[in-house]
Amino acid sequence: MSPLHCAPSPVLYAASPDDGRGDRGQIAGELQLKAALLDRLGEAALAWELGGSSAIVYFGAGAEQLYGFPARDAVGRSSHELLRTAPPAPLAQIEAALLRDGLWDGELRRTTRDGREILVESRLRLVEGVERRRLVLETGRESTAKRRAEEALRDSEACFRNMADHAPVMSWMTGTDGGCSYASRSWLDFSGQTESAALGTGWLEAVHPEDRSAAEEAFLRAHERRDAYRMDFRVRRRDGVYRWCIDSAAPRLGPGGEFLGYVGSIIDITERKEAELQLQEREEGLRRAIMETPFPIMIHAEDGQVVCVNRAWTDISGYTHEQIPTVTAWYDRAYGATGAAVRARVASLFELKAASDENELTIITASGARRTWVFSAAPLGKDAAGRRLLVSIAHDITERKRAGDAWEATLREADQNKDAFLAMLAHELRNPLGPIRNAVEILRSTGMEQPSLRRACGVIERQVAHMARLVDDLLDVSRVARGRIQLRKERCDLSRLVRQTAEDYRSTLEASGLELQLELPAEPLWVSGDPTRLSQAVSNVLHNANKFTDAGGRVTVALSATSDGSAAIRVRDTGIGVAPATLARMFEPFSQAERSLDRNRGGLGLGLALVKGLVELHGGAASAESAGVGHGTEIALRLPLARGPEASPERAAPPPRPDSRPAGAVRSLRVLIIEDNEDAAEMLQVLLTMNGHQVEVALSGVAGVEAARSFRPEVILCDIGLPGGMDGCGVARALKALEESADVAPSLMIALTGYGQERDQRRVREAGFDMHFIKPIDPGSLQSLLASVATRA
Repeated sequence: MSPLHCAPSPVLYAASPDDGRGDRGQIAGELQLKAALLDRLGEAALAWELGGSSAIVYFGAGAEQLYGFPARDAVGRSSHELLRTAPPAPLAQIEAALLRDGLWDGELRRTTRDGREILVESRLRLVEGVERRRLVLETGRESTAKRRAEEALRDSEACFRNMADHAPVMSWMTGTDGGCSYASRSWLDFSGQTESAALGTGWLEAVHPEDRSAAEEAFLRAHERRDAYRMDFRVRRRDGVYRWCIDSAAPRLGPGGEFLGYVGSIIDITERKEAELQLQEREEGLRRAIMETPFPIMIHAEDGQVVCVNRAWTDISGYTHEQIPTVTAWYDRAYGATGAAVRARVASLFELKAASDENELTIITASGARRTWVFSAAPLGKDAAGRRLLVSIAHDITERKRAGDAWEATLREADQNKDAFLAMLAHELRNPLGPIRNAVEILRSTGMEQPSLRRACGVIERQVAHMARLVDDLLDVSRVARGRIQLRKERCDLSRLVRQTAEDYRSTLEASGLELQLELPAEPLWVSGDPTRLSQAVSNVLHNANKFTDAGGRVTVALSATSDGSAAIRVRDTGIGVAPATLARMFEPFSQAERSLDRNRGGLGLGLALVKGLVELHGGAASAESAGVGHGTEIALRLPLARGPEASPERAAPPPRPDSRPAGAVRSLRVLIIEDNEDAAEMLQVLLTMNGHQVEVALSGVAGVEAARSFRPEVILCDIGLPGGMDGCGVARALKALEESADVAPSLMIALTGYGQERDQRRVREAGFDMHFIKPIDPGSLQSLLASVATRA
C-alpha cells in the first residue's frame, strides 16, 4: 500500500503568537492526518472542544460542503451556536456519554448557512489533545432524505394497514426474512388466529395439512427469487370449515429499490373453486364420453392444433394422433388434392353461432381406402390460452351409401317400371275407349229416333269421358308428384279463365240438378300461369262439387283479390260435407270422403290431389273447409297475382272445344288408318266414311307403309303401339323416306296413342308426326281438323 499523501488541510486556526490561540494550533498537528482521511472518505468532518464554548478547532472540506460555511469562518466558533444544533437529547447527556464511553452515535438536527434544516447521522469520538485537552472528532452524513423516506414509508404502511384492516380481502406483509410481519384484521377474523399467532410462520397453522408444505415451499421459492407468488390452498375458517382461498403476493420495495419483503392478499374462492372442480369433472366425463363415442370426433384450435381426437376417428381412418397433430396434417393425408378447399370451408366455421350443415366428404384412410364421412361442426368456445375451438363430428356412411346406391338403383328401376306400367295401363285402357266413342257417334249419325237408344248413347258417352278422365288424372298425379309436368306459363286474366271454365261446366251441373252461381269481379285479375292447367284445376274442383252434392243443391264459384297479393278462387257447395278427420287428408292421393260398398260417388280420389299439385306448381296453395257432415264444403285455391306492366298477348282460358260437326259440306279426303285394334280401326273407318272421306285400313306398320305407297293418302291416322317389328314411329320415319322416291307425301300425319307422357310426345314429333292425339280422340275434334285440312287443300 502506498503512503497516504494529504493535501494541505483547511486552516484550523488563523492565529498569531499573540492572539491567545497558539496552544490550539498545536492540536491541529495531532488531528491533521485523521481529518484528511475522513475528508477523503466523503464524511463531513469537524472537531470541537468538549465542554466550555465547544469551539471548533477543525472544519474539513466535507463539512464546508454539507453546512455551507467556509473553514475560516467556522474555526473558533461554537459548533452548537454556528450550526444551531438541536440534539435528540440534552447536550449534557451527550457529553456525559462521551466522557463515560468515549463515543456517541445519533441524529442531530442542524441548520446550514442558507437556513435549511437538515438531519445528520453523526458519530462523535472523544480524543486527547495536547496538554490532555479533550476534543470531539465528529463525522456525519446528511440523512434528511432517508429520514423523510422512512417516515413516508411508515406513514404509507400505517395507511396500508388501516386500509387492509377494513378491506373485504385478507392482507398480509412479510419482512426481508420471509416471516409474516403483519396480518390484517380480516385474516384474524376469518381464521380465528390472534395477531401474535399469525406472525412469522404461524399463519401456516391455519392452512389445511395436505396443502401446508406445498404452500410454504411455493412461497419460499418465490421469496428466494424475489418473484411474484400465487397459489390456491385450503384455509381453516374460525368455525373449523376449510375454505378454498387464493393467495397472491408481490415483492415490496423501498425508495431505493431495496427489497423489503412481500405484500399479499388472500381471497375466499370456495364457490368458484367448487365450480371449477365440477367443470373439471364434467370436462373429464366429456373427454371420456368423446373417447368412447362410436362416431369420429375431433376438437382443434384455430391455430390448427388438434386438441383431441377420439378412438373412433383413429380406428376408422387408420391414422394415429401422432400422425395428425394438426388439422393441416389431416387435410393433407385424408383429402389429398381437395384439402385446400376443405381447409377454407372449415376455417369459416369458427364464425358460426350454431352447428353447421352436414357435409358429405370422401376421405382417404391410412391404408389408401376411400370412405364416405358426413361431417358437421360447431364452435366450442375458447380454451385456457384464449384460442377458439371447433368440434367436428363425423358419421361413417360408407356401407350405408353403398347399400343406398344399390337401393337407389333399385328405386330408379322400380320408378321406371312404374312409369312403363302406368303408360301401358293408360294405353290399354284408352284403346277400347276409342271404338266405343266412335260407335256412339256412328249411332247418333244414323238419325236414331228411339229415346231409349239416345239415352243409351248418352250413358255410353258419359262413361267413356269419365273413364278417360280417370286415366288422365292417374297419369297427371304421377307426373306432378315427380315434378315432371312442364308448365307453359303466360300472363292471363284469372277472372275470364274462371268464368269460362265454370260456364263450360254449367251444363254438367244443371244435368245433375244443381244450380251454379258466379261471384266474379268485373275487372281483370292477372296471374302468371298455364291456362290449360289452371282451367284443369278449377274443373276438377267443380267435378268434385258435382259428385258430392245432391240434386237441388247449389255450387258457388267466387274470385277475389286478397290483402297479401294473392287471388283466391273459392268453390262452395251445399253437398254432403266433410268430417274433420277426413278434411285433413282431402288432398292426398286416393283419399275419399266415403268408401261405402255401393260406390255411388265413384272415382279414384285423385282429382283434388292433382288440384293441389297443379296449384303448388304455380306457387300457390290449396285448402278445404267444412262445418262437418251435411254442411257442405269450400275448396280455396290461392295463386300469386302477377306484378309489373301488362304484357301481350293475354289469354284467359284454353280455346273452347270445336263443334262436333263443321258447318257445310267439305271436300272428301283420302285417309289411311294404321291401327292393330280391328274394332277401333273399323269404327273409325265407318265414322270417317259417313263423313264423306275415302278411308283405308292397315292393321300393322309394314302393311301401313305398303298401303301408303298404293293409296297415296292425304291424311294418315297411325297408332304408335303396332305389332310386327315396326311401331308407329317407324312408320313415320319410313314414310318420310318415301316422300321423294315414291311420291308419298301426306298433308297431315297424326299419331293416335294411349301413351301421353311428355317423352312420348317428344318421340312422336322427332319421328316426323305433325300432331299427337291421345285416345280416345273426340270425333267432333277430328272432324273439324279434317275439315280444315280439306279447306287448305
